[in-house]
Amino acid sequence: MRYRLVVIILFSPLALLLVANKVYYTIYPNQLSIRPEQISIINEETYRLKFMERQTEHGKIILNRMYGMYDSIILNNDYPVSTPTSAEFTLPQFRYKCQPHILREHPGLRYELWKHHAPDLILLGSSIFFCDFSRQVFYEKHPDKYLLDFTTGNNTPFIASWFMRYADSIGLTFKPGTVVLYGMNKVEMLESYKNQHSHEYVKEAIKSREEKPSFDQLIEQYLCMPQLRYDVTTTLKNKYDDWFRGGNMYRKSIDKKYLDNETEFIKYLQSAAVVNIKDNTFDEARIEEIVNLAGFLQKKGCKLVLVKLPQSIYNDIVLNTGGHSWFDKEIAKLRHENITYIDVSDLQENNLSQLDYIWPGNVFDPEHLNIEGAEKFTAALMQQVLDTMLAKQNTIH
Repeated sequence: MRYRLVVIILFSPLALLLVANKVYYTIYPNQLSIRPEQISIINEETYRLKFMERQTEHGKIILNRMYGMYDSIILNNDYPVSTPTSAEFTLPQFRYKCQPHILREHPGLRYELWKHHAPDLILLGSSIFFCDFSRQVFYEKHPDKYLLDFTTGNNTPFIASWFMRYADSIGLTFKPGTVVLYGMNKVEMLESYKNQHSHEYVKEAIKSREEKPSFDQLIEQYLCMPQLRYDVTTTLKNKYDDWFRGGNMYRKSIDKKYLDNETEFIKYLQSAAVVNIKDNTFDEARIEEIVNLAGFLQKKGCKLVLVKLPQSIYNDIVLNTGGHSWFDKEIAKLRHENITYIDVSDLQENNLSQLDYIWPGNVFDPEHLNIEGAEKFTAALMQQVLDTMLAKQNTIH
């Protein structure tokens, strides 16, 4: 009798904790809570996740804003649209209920959509491009065009090239005249930045099929154990960042007094940034990868366009040598008959200011445009580059 009482006493708190854990993650889900068939979005101002079914009214609105005419294909098929993982692949920005949001999408969805209709425009590059380019603005002006976004976080030329060659390997058709925009980031061209195998997890997410979970995994999933582990690990990581990386300027909150106008903000950047005197040069292997990619696309009747994107003053200072820019000198190594290079980094010409890099919560992010900046830049990019290219594409067809 005493033994049973001891078991009950010990088991009861555990049962209550499990129930509390289940209730908490039902009310406050995290990135691991989603099912792949749901749409996953994050509010940039509150950082709250929201999941919704694709067939709902708001789900259809989001799909239309982010995929244009591909939305009907997504609605009529059970393709995974989001990935239940903490890894971030492509996080494009858009407006939902007048607030800035980002979409967490499954990297394999791009290939499923391509099977139904070849794209007119392909995006390649890293987070600097999926934060700079507004799909929503693009589709508002070109609702009849098909766009597929192959950008992904921490990208390199190796993974950008793999994306295109994998499409070819599974028999997808490249439409002649397709424009392939590669949003160029200085960092991803450095030999020290990542390597050829840095995105294996992305490749696995694209190529692998979901396996049915075991009974133990189903129980663990029902009790929300993966979510709990993720949140505990994230909390510990954030604490580590607070202790050891608090002095890093990257994505550091700044005082509102510097945000009154652009002049004050620029003074703050120039006083806070550390000048790097190291001579930065493009990695020869990465240059070769891009040249080979351009040749591959040319054989498919497509055109590779390298785009030098807007950069903040902070990022320029950090990566410059002795106060002068080396990027234009290095990009000359990529002058090639199969490659078009376009410089759209001029902030003033594109109606941008340094304040277009400030995200909600006064966060200083030296590379990623906020949603207002992305909308302005995309409108300028279309007017200066895309509209003409897409018009020529219409002539080809």
